[in-house]
Amino acid sequence: MPWLKGSIRFNLALGLPALVLALLVALVVGFASEDFLRPGNLGNLVNRIVPLGLVALGEAIVLFAGRIDLSVGSVMSLGTAIMATASAGLGWLAIPLALAAGLSCGLATAAGVVFLRVNPLIMTLATSAIVKGLTLLLLPSPGGEVDYLFYEAFFGMDEPLGLPLYLILAVFLLAFVVLGWSRFGRSLYAVGSDERSAYANGVPIARVDFVVFGLSGLLAAAAGVIMSIRILSGDPPVGDPYTLDAIAAAVLGGVALQGGRGNVLGVLVAVVALVLISNAFNLMEINTNVQAIAKGLIFVLALVFFMRGKAGAVAP
Repeated sequence: MPWLKGSIRFNLALGLPALVLALLVALVVGFASEDFLRPGNLGNLVNRIVPLGLVALGEAIVLFAGRIDLSVGSVMSLGTAIMATASAGLGWLAIPLALAAGLSCGLATAAGVVFLRVNPLIMTLATSAIVKGLTLLLLPSPGGEVDYLFYEAFFGMDEPLGLPLYLILAVFLLAFVVLGWSRFGRSLYAVGSDERSAYANGVPIARVDFVVFGLSGLLAAAAGVIMSIRILSGDPPVGDPYTLDAIAAAVLGGVALQGGRGNVLGVLVAVVALVLISNAFNLMEINTNVQAIAKGLIFVLALVFFMRGKAGAVAP
C-alpha cells in the first residue's frame, strides 16, 4: 500500500505526545486538587469527553482525506436545537431526526465540494453559516426542553464507568478497526496522502468525500444530541468552541492537516488531554479566558511540532 504514510504502529506512535500530556496533567492536578479523583469529578470528565470525542473523530476522518470541516460546531448546535424543540413531541424519534439533519449537512457539504468544485475550507465555512442561521431560526436563544428521562437513560448517576464511557470507547474502537483494516480505510488514507495517485489507482474520490463529510456531520449531530441531553435544553452557540477544539485534538493526536497520516486512538487520547486541562483550570479556579489562551497555544505548539518534526517522516 504505497499511499499509506507508515504502518499502524507508526501512526499510533504519533499519539504519544498527547498521551504524555494527558498523564502529566492528570498527575499534576491529582496532587494539586483533592477533588480530582472523586467519582463526581471523574464522571463529569467522561461526560465532557463524549461530545468532544465525537466531534473530534468526525474532524479527524475528514483530515485523513486531506480535507477540513469548519462546520462541525454549527452542526452540533443544530443537533441541540432539534432535540430541544422536537423531543417533547416526538420522544425518542427526535434523536434519529437530529442525526439525519447532521448527515444531510455533511452530504450537502460534500455535494458542494464534489459537484461545484468549491474548496473544502470555503465550502464548510459556507455550510457553517447556513446551518447557524437555520439553528437560530429554529431556536433563537438558549432554551427549549429535553425530557429528564433522556438524561436518566444516558447519564444515569454520572458515574465514571457508565454508558457514556462505553459509548465513546465503542465508537473509537469501531473507527480504529474500520480505518485500519478495511478497503474504505485504505482509500481514505490514499486520498489524503496523494489524491492524484489514488485516483490513478482507481480510488473513487467523490465517494470518499461524501462518506467523510457525511460521517463528520453525523458525528457532530450526535455530539449535539448528547450535549442537549446533558444540559436538558438547546443552545445555538454551544458548538462554536468545538470546531477549534476538534481540530486541536486531531492535530495533538498526530493527525496531519495535509492528510494521509494519524490514528483515531491518538485523537481519543488528545481529547482526554484537552478535557483534563480544562478540568484542571476549573478545579484551580483559573479564569476561563486564560483557558482559551492555553488551548490556542497548545494547538499552535502541536501544529509546529508535527510539521517540523514529523511531517515528512515515514515508518520503515
